[in-house]
Amino acid sequence: MFEDELVHIFEREDDNTRLLLIENENIQNFEKKLNEVSIDYEKISVAKLPPKSGRTDEFVVVLNILEFALGANPSRLKDKVYETIEEVNGLFDGILVFYGLCGNALISLELDFEYMGIPVRILKDAYGNIVDDCICASFEDKNAYIEAIMGDRNGKGTYFLTPMQAANWRKMLVLTKVASDPDNIKMMKRVFDYSGYNKVGKIDTGLCYEKKFDKTVDEFASIFDFKKVIFSGSTKITDNCYQSIKRELILASSAKKENQNSN
Repeated sequence: MFEDELVHIFEREDDNTRLLLIENENIQNFEKKLNEVSIDYEKISVAKLPPKSGRTDEFVVVLNILEFALGANPSRLKDKVYETIEEVNGLFDGILVFYGLCGNALISLELDFEYMGIPVRILKDAYGNIVDDCICASFEDKNAYIEAIMGDRNGKGTYFLTPMQAANWRKMLVLTKVASDPDNIKMMKRVFDYSGYNKVGKIDTGLCYEKKFDKTVDEFASIFDFKKVIFSGSTKITDNCYQSIKRELILASSAKKENQNSN
């Protein structure tokens, strides 16, 4: 769900950042986006990950894109995220998890991995609040997200679409058991009506890697006879979380080098 935000981050990185992408069945669309904007990267398996680099002029980032469907099952999501982190214990100086609370499945992630002795971070806003989910992370902060979902006072709901949510809305509705068939619009309409949804919220984060975002939101609104409401989104949370842990790791590396030199 954070493909676009990650492409945005690495499109702005300098030549001292080396990007490694774990090769698996989940990277096809993400690779396409990296290639479209000419971001250099190398594909690698977990088994062949290099040891920590001793070079101070190189910042190595390893991206591991997990299965899309995990978001629909908090328990399974937690198991997979924890398993993935434990699998690379000792290989990294820090880990940033591009997830939010996701039904409180990851609420204690940072505490649970303190034993590793490295920064293990999850997405938070500038006030230190863990984001609820990918929709929350698409706003400037958690307060802006709460204002958006509470903005309609007549009891009706808004179904939010980020660019990645829009690209996968049929799959998402099947995964969340709104319908068993991605083409069963009648059942989806019935569930939406029962749940009180009557609007689709288009979250404009300013990213344009999903070329059909505008068209898809319009089609979604037409299919379900929803009013379209546009919200000003942001990449502030994902940008800041990435830059924060990067600064933390670079400062720690510099301090370690200075300490070695003084000895």
